[in-house]
Amino acid sequence: MEKVFDKFKLIMVIALIAMVGFTSCEDDDDDVKKEEEEQEETTNNIVDVASSDDNFSTLVAALQKADLVSTLEGSGPFTVFAPTNAAFNDLLSELGASSLDDLTADQLEPILLYHVLSGNVMSGDLSNGYVKTLSPGVGDNQADLLVNTDDGVTLNGSSSVTQADLEADNGVVHVIDEVLVPPTVVDMAINNPNFGSLVDAVLKAELADTLSSGDSEFTVFAPTDQAFEDLFTALEIAGVEDLNKEDLLPILTYHVVSGNVLSSDLSSGNVTTLNGKDIAVEVGSSVTINGNANVVSTDIQGTNGVVHVIDKVLLPENAPKNIVETAMSDEQFSILVDALSKAGLVSTLEGEGPFTVFAPTNTAFGNLLSDLEASSLDDIPVDQLTSILLYHVKDAMVMSGDLSNGYVTMLSEGAGSYSNTLLVNTDDGVTLNGSSSVTAADLEATNGVIHVIDEVLLPPDVVDIAINNSNFSTLVDAVTKAELVTTLKGDGPFTIFAPTNAAFDELFNDLEVSGLDDLTKNDLVPILQYHVVSGNVRSGDLSTGAVTTLNGDINVDVGDDVTINSNATVTAVDIQGTNGVVHVIDKVLVPSE
Repeated sequence: MEKVFDKFKLIMVIALIAMVGFTSCEDDDDDVKKEEEEQEETTNNIVDVASSDDNFSTLVAALQKADLVSTLEGSGPFTVFAPTNAAFNDLLSELGASSLDDLTADQLEPILLYHVLSGNVMSGDLSNGYVKTLSPGVGDNQADLLVNTDDGVTLNGSSSVTQADLEADNGVVHVIDEVLVPPTVVDMAINNPNFGSLVDAVLKAELADTLSSGDSEFTVFAPTDQAFEDLFTALEIAGVEDLNKEDLLPILTYHVVSGNVLSSDLSSGNVTTLNGKDIAVEVGSSVTINGNANVVSTDIQGTNGVVHVIDKVLLPENAPKNIVETAMSDEQFSILVDALSKAGLVSTLEGEGPFTVFAPTNTAFGNLLSDLEASSLDDIPVDQLTSILLYHVKDAMVMSGDLSNGYVTMLSEGAGSYSNTLLVNTDDGVTLNGSSSVTAADLEATNGVIHVIDEVLLPPDVVDIAINNSNFSTLVDAVTKAELVTTLKGDGPFTIFAPTNAAFDELFNDLEVSGLDDLTKNDLVPILQYHVVSGNVRSGDLSTGAVTTLNGDINVDVGDDVTINSNATVTAVDIQGTNGVVHVIDKVLVPSE
């Protein structure tokens, strides 16, 4: 019995041990679970890093006020340049604020976001240059921050990283000793030591307040210090101190364009600056301005505009010029400029255009005055001078390579208010109306192009149109022999159906004569008059039927071609002159007997 009792006690002890062991295992499992849950709840995000250090208490308070805590607790990753309390105290002092309570959330948010980069950027990954922050610039663009790693890490030329690479679960924190304020275009220049001369010039010209305005947006093409040094050398001066405000203002405003124009918005063409003058932008494998300044860095974004860095100072005198300015800049056109002024055409040719101007030299004008027996432009009536000048202008931009043989319409008004025509020949260089030559071509202006010519062009009457074109030499000789020149140079208006030399040769064969020498005035007058109609009858005015000439009717048939008397074809139309219009035909019309 005692043995049974002892055995029972042994079983109870074993059971008790087992129960204790099981309870202990349960407790261990609970502890592990609790520890795992606590680990899951414990985080070390960027806000946690800041909150764990009393030196960032103002930063944390600012994040809370600006409602940015949840942002920096997010997945990120973020790189935060974290100002200390001392840095915030300095900022508040500069702003004349006693505490964060004096700043609104709207004021704090862009400042705080200017300390945040997207991505996990360790200090060893930082390099010299600009980086995008999360702070908004103009439009959808983000403000840039200048990093320099030559001697430690400095930001915007003044704030230093005093402790780096405080890692967080969602990024990294670098401690800095100064609060960074999102920069205007002026601040960006001030922050970068490569723009020292530019800053001095802006301050001396009293432009800082204008360019710091938050009410306007600016695009600044910012010359480097080296660019200014090159300018000073060219001007043979020591530096900005040798220039006054009046010298600097037109130069500096010539580097500024209204609006926030990013590099992706640039295209080849002219852009107007605050100076009122244009800069010529050429976009290719690189971007150049006015043909010699290179854009070496782009899209440095600020709160009120963007900065592009250039390697030369732009001078207004090198600005692309309109047609009048181009003429004014060349002494050989001084009489032309005076003539334009006298005729009241300066504003016209300074207009948008585009225009093509065949520009006579002073020598050409001297010859004209001699031909007109005038001592100066004062001897030429304004109306006549205006007509002459407009006869040198076409209302389109035509480069020399685009010119071809034929007639072009000019701005000079002929009979019936139609534009006078000019004869162009490109067989051997470019000649106009058979006598004036283009001596220099393709002088481009902002509103067109200039071709230099050696003779002043006079708006032609119908006789001149024939004289100017070598294809009408027989017609001219016939009109002269028939003594009809004075008549056809009269007021008119006249419509001339002008036979070519080949047409006359065919007539001579039909008449079995060698040429005009075998015909008398009495033979020629009725034939020539049969080619002349009273009035300025343009091709659009022609219709099928009889048309009365100075010597009876001709029969016009208007179809796919225009024919006269069933056998003469009109081959060119609407060559407009001051007293009528010329249509070219391929046969001489002979009045019926």
